[in-house]
Amino acid sequence: MFLKTQKIGVNVSEIVLYLMCPRKVYYSCRGHETFPAATFSYIGHLILKEMGLKYPDLLKTYSSKDDDILADLETMLLRVSEELAFIYPEEFACVSSDMIEEAITHVRSCINDMGPNLLSFITDDSSGQLREQLMSAESGHLYHSEKLDLSGIPNSIIDIDGTLSPLLVKTGQCPEQGVWNNDRLHVASLAMLMEKSNNSHVRSGIVVYARQGSIRNVNVRSDDRRKVLQVLGRVRKVKGGSLPDRKESSLCEDCAYLEMCKVQSSLVSKFF
Repeated sequence: MFLKTQKIGVNVSEIVLYLMCPRKVYYSCRGHETFPAATFSYIGHLILKEMGLKYPDLLKTYSSKDDDILADLETMLLRVSEELAFIYPEEFACVSSDMIEEAITHVRSCINDMGPNLLSFITDDSSGQLREQLMSAESGHLYHSEKLDLSGIPNSIIDIDGTLSPLLVKTGQCPEQGVWNNDRLHVASLAMLMEKSNNSHVRSGIVVYARQGSIRNVNVRSDDRRKVLQVLGRVRKVKGGSLPDRKESSLCEDCAYLEMCKVQSSLVSKFF
């Protein structure tokens, strides 16, 4: 009954945004959507994302006997760099060639980590099933669940034991083991969404940490599902007009909503 009474639709991207900072959801759903700053780090993020999406194609043509994976990754980097302006025309409308070159140089420095990790993944007998799942990847598309009133698009869709499951590409640093908690909940939210649409139980997904060439399996636990439902309710509350408390973090200084957030906090504090 709780789920059926909700009238505010939510996108999985808003769950991810809430996990980063609840106030970003508040501002973005009230017409304050901002365009990502065209910095070399953002361009680098886009390059890494596109490279991560191409990892399955790389694995399909690669064998344990190949020893030129660094050269293949360099070729992939250059190809992706040429494709970016066509994939992200708005983002690249005002990006200088110098900024693109700076981003390419930054990503090139990551290849020395990507190569050995991907080669280890290819040659490790214990990762055979995971490789097979990864190579089934197809482009993601929109899923919607009326019961959850939730929509979202996985980066890719993979076949895990005959069940369509989510694959996510992340471009930040990866943990030593497993996946970050926010990434686990991202996978879980998509799993819940996809199983309602496909009428099948989604037990796991894959997270690709493109910066390091690290590929991790994620089992979707009952606790993950419970937390997703909790966050889903909180996102609806924020979208309905509840301003979350302001929480300081190292990410605040680069936030596009920083000044607005400071003003809101000052106004609220006057009433208490």
